[in-house]
Amino acid sequence: MPRFLKNKQFIFVIVIAVALISAMAYTYGGGRNVTPIESAIGGILSPVEKAFNSIGNSISNFFTSIKEIGTLRAKNAELEKEVIKLSKNDIMLQEYINENNRLRDMLNFKDNNTNITTKPANIISKNPGNWFNTFNIDVGSDNGIKPKMAVLDEKGNLVGIVTDVGNNWSKVLSIIDVDSSVSALDVRTRDNGIVRGDSNGNLNMIYIPIDSKIEKGDVITTSDMSMFPRGLIIGKVEKVEKDEGSLLKQAVIKPEADFERLEFVQVVTNMKTTGN
Repeated sequence: MPRFLKNKQFIFVIVIAVALISAMAYTYGGGRNVTPIESAIGGILSPVEKAFNSIGNSISNFFTSIKEIGTLRAKNAELEKEVIKLSKNDIMLQEYINENNRLRDMLNFKDNNTNITTKPANIISKNPGNWFNTFNIDVGSDNGIKPKMAVLDEKGNLVGIVTDVGNNWSKVLSIIDVDSSVSALDVRTRDNGIVRGDSNGNLNMIYIPIDSKIEKGDVITTSDMSMFPRGLIIGKVEKVEKDEGSLLKQAVIKPEADFERLEFVQVVTNMKTTGN
């Protein structure tokens, strides 16, 4: 005998339920008055029916919730993929914006310096440290690059000079290196001097006449006596000092090119003084 048939309370409930349902079926009919018995049975069955309906609705809602959770998980996974895709697109868009700005700067420089021919190049490696004292670019003799050619940033500011050339690469010594030396000119006072690199990413302009009116903010460019094209911007005067022990002045020059964040340069290919 099944175990549930040994439960007397369960059997009693089943019998009462069957009796009530049978009575309702017997008394069912439309368009007539409800008898007292039907009314009493209806009063007893109504809470039971309500309870079963409530349980049924709860079970239905439970399975509906499980289904919705599965749907939400799938949508969440799709949204995560979409976020990753948008992030990648955002990075690519920023790269396109940077490249567009770079090309616009180069174009502006070309428009204002029609006598200078340049070859764009990417920086592929640099010396250790924060500053770009020496670095390599991805153009070489196959691209018409030769030693002693000037190297500029996107805006045309002087960066350095080509020292070694391979077929598809070149090495550049920047003007902030201590071994660099550039003949320079104060655009306002027309004073000449020599600009050299220091160990702090700045430049020093030396051999400035003692009576020079050079002052902070003056723009320093390459001079006619330089091996570089005339008028290339080197930087601006930060501080002027008297050169102790001589009748000269010297000045600290802040480079116009950003030597901490160089990525792209352009090489001047129509210089007169170049060679191997």
